Amino acid sequence: MVVPRKDETDDTPADKAWAIHAAIIGLNTGNLLFRGLELDPDNPGMITVACLAVLAAALPFQAIFFLINSYIQEASNVHDLEYVMLQRLSLICQTISYLSLTAIGILMFETHMYVGGSFFAGCIVAFFLLRAAMNQAEALATSHSR
Repeated sequence: MVVPRKDETDDTPADKAWAIHAAIIGLNTGNLLFRGLELDPDNPGMITVACLAVLAAALPFQAIFFLINSYIQEASNVHDLEYVMLQRLSLICQTISYLSLTAIGILMFETHMYVGGSFFAGCIVAFFLLRAAMNQAEALATSHSR
């Protein structure tokens, strides 16, 4: 069996994942560069160094995600078994990429308590807004299906 290549012109989930991970890799690379340049060579903050190490470790997984995604999108003869394996590898890479955002959050707190607190409060508000929107969308979908 060969997995068919999608020739859709609208945004596919793969295109959205590509954009999200491009933003994350840019964020991580920018933090590595600028926060790395700010480090005191004689007495670097170990929390900052640990967070930058997490970001550095995530970068190869993010690059592999792009390679896998490109291969799946461009290859015309990807077999089912290969497709499933590549999807699993992609999921692992995506998970590590998303987990690297925790290091970004910790770096926010390392910048200043108020910056980190604002970031944390924004995350909580965004989470609840997302949940409310999902619940509303589900209620609307249920009422329209009747």
